[in-house]
Amino acid sequence: MIDLAGKVIVITGSLRPMTRQEVIVFLENQGAVVQGYVSSQTDILLAGHKQLDLFEPDKRSKKYEATLSRISTGQPIMILSEEAFFNMVKSSQV
Repeated sequence: MIDLAGKVIVITGSLRPMTRQEVIVFLENQGAVVQGYVSSQTDILLAGHKQLDLFEPDKRSKKYEATLSRISTGQPIMILSEEAFFNMVKSSQV
């Protein structure tokens, strides 16, 4: 599991089956800081299921586009897919 303690995380898109509030509570319980915008402090973008469509870039959120822009200028931001996040949640419940 990724160590989320002290990480600044931004959520974009919808996450199923958890609500956004449930995701925020989980992340904060792991020690993460959840922000509503991408900044120079952002470590991880948690991208919901509709954000990773590489064939329709015009449907990406502004947060996703801001993350890609910051990555292109050298900021190390991890893009965490919805699937990878939920696998992490499941493994933390064991």
